[in-house]
Amino acid sequence: MTRAIVVVREVGKLNPEYSLEFDLPEVPRVGSYISINRPDNPEPYGEDMIVEKVWWRLHHPETRAGFSASEPAKIGKLTEIFVECIQATGPWSSDRWRDMLDVRRERGAEIPQFDLARVQVRQDAFKGK
Repeated sequence: MTRAIVVVREVGKLNPEYSLEFDLPEVPRVGSYISINRPDNPEPYGEDMIVEKVWWRLHHPETRAGFSASEPAKIGKLTEIFVECIQATGPWSSDRWRDMLDVRRERGAEIPQFDLARVQVRQDAFKGK
């Protein structure tokens, strides 16, 4: 598993709105869809986003430029991985998430939607069933 910090940017800005740490089987690629379900939403509803950038922070013990073939190689290590995402609307976006993004759209923000051929179902459509 790889530990990554998912950073969700404010719509239309460079500031992070929030970040969460995850243990993942691999690092998501740019363009990947991510859905985060939390305990305050029933499965499968949650917060949807699209990976925009991946930032690898590395540390290396070598202080000199270049390398020497006569000395054993010094090996660096991973410090942390940031997966920067933009907020999006997906087929299982929670009602609160969808409503928040719809308000921002009405104010002129460009918010992407997942490019899927599935029906987008609001969770309030299931209340009382």
